[in-house]
This record gives sequence, C-alpha cells and structure tokens, in this order.
Amino acid sequence: MQYSLPFTSFNRLAAVHRCLTKAFGTPPEHLRLDPVSQMVLAMVSIRTRDEISGAAFLRLARHCGHWEALAQMAPDAIEPLLHGVTHPERKANALPRALREIIDRRGALTLDFLAGWPVGAAIDWLENLHGVGPKISAATLNLSTLQRRVLVVDTAHWRAARCLGLIPERADPGHAARMLNHLAPDEWGAADMARHYALMKRLGKTCCVQASPRSCPFFPLCATSRRSVSRQMRGKRLEDGLRAWASRHSSHSGHGRDIAPGGLS
Repeated sequence: MQYSLPFTSFNRLAAVHRCLTKAFGTPPEHLRLDPVSQMVLAMVSIRTRDEISGAAFLRLARHCGHWEALAQMAPDAIEPLLHGVTHPERKANALPRALREIIDRRGALTLDFLAGWPVGAAIDWLENLHGVGPKISAATLNLSTLQRRVLVVDTAHWRAARCLGLIPERADPGHAARMLNHLAPDEWGAADMARHYALMKRLGKTCCVQASPRSCPFFPLCATSRRSVSRQMRGKRLEDGLRAWASRHSSHSGHGRDIAPGGLS
C-alpha cells in the first residue's frame, strides 16, 4: 500500500500532536518528583484515577516520611493507606518488594544512577524489579527529575492510539509502548514526550469513550472506522486527514480555523 510511502517526510505522531495542541492547548508543566518517588506514584496509579492515586501517594508519603520506611513495612500495614486504588492488595505487596530490590542491588534506595545510562538499559533494569512494567519504567524515567527521552503509554494513551490506528487493535500496552516510542520524531526531547503523553492521555480519558465521542478532535476520522475497518485503512484515513489539516493551516499561516469541538476543521 503506497500511502505509507509519502513523497515528503510525514510523521503521524507529530501531526497528531499538533492537532491535539491546537484542540487542547499546550499542557502545563508538571511537578517533577525524584525518580524513586515517581516510581512509587506510578505503581500506585496503575488503572486508578489521578485524584485517587494522588491522594493515596500522599498518605503513603506522610505515613512513611521516607521511602526506606515503606520498604520495611508489611503489606497488611500498607494496604489501608491505599484505599480507593485499584487492586490495593497487589500494590501493597509490590511496593515494598520493589524498593527492597533496589536497595539490594544498589546498596541504597536511589535511582539517580539511571541518569547516565542509555534509555534502553535503564528501562530493562527497572522492568526487572517486581511489579514494574512498561508504563511504570517510562514514567520513572521521563516524568521524574531524570527527564529521560521515553514516551509514557498508560491505558488512556493506549486506548487513544488504538482508536486512531496508530497501533494495531490487538497490541498490548507493552507492545504499544515500543511502537509509539519508535514513531516519536527524532527531534523530540524528554519534555516533548511528556507533553505528548499528557495530550494523548486527555484524549483517551475524555474522548475515546462512548459517552462523549463527538468531543474528539478526530471524530470524523476515527468514528466510522471502529471495528468495521482495518487498521491499515484507519491509519490511511488518519494520515489523509492530518495531511489535509496541515496543508490548510500551513497555507493560512496560522490564520485558518482551529479544530472545532466536532473534529478537524
């Protein structure tokens, strides 16, 4: 299929990013935690709404004072502090075990050493910890003070990428993370990756659900493609729509119409 071989360089992820920025605005900078704190937050937040996971993280931090104390706590003592999060019993077991593994391997509870490692090696090291998967490892590296160049893919981001045809329908989150990181433009830095994650997460949480599909900036492109059209054709529709949108906005030098609530305009 020739649509994947355009005459000019075209990056779907970059074009999606520009459309989302036009629709939602540039995401504000977030508070960067040290990498151990970010890892704890990411573990707590799996499949849990931000306001609930954030409150649970603060309860843990206030109760423990420092994460070395959490590493020594029994799961039964941790679980009540995680009330409201998804699977608190699993997280109560995983958190202290992962922290103890860091101490055992490094002699101290720190992940600062990963600042100088190649990103791939850092991901592999983190994912060898108990309970740490692709989303947690990427969040630890990108969203923390480490500010490494890796794209976070959580459930909402994964859902949005599937809807748009950026990844195969059956791609699991781990496979999706690898594919989307490969698609990221070479010129993107860590901050660009963090902003793209924030935009895709918002798209997945607010638009890629049956409750509010028409609020999606890409509604005309993705709504008629769901399940009835192949991923390749969905991807072609997306690319054609993005190319047309980019051409209109480029020709108007920024004075054309913005993306309307109902979709690309």
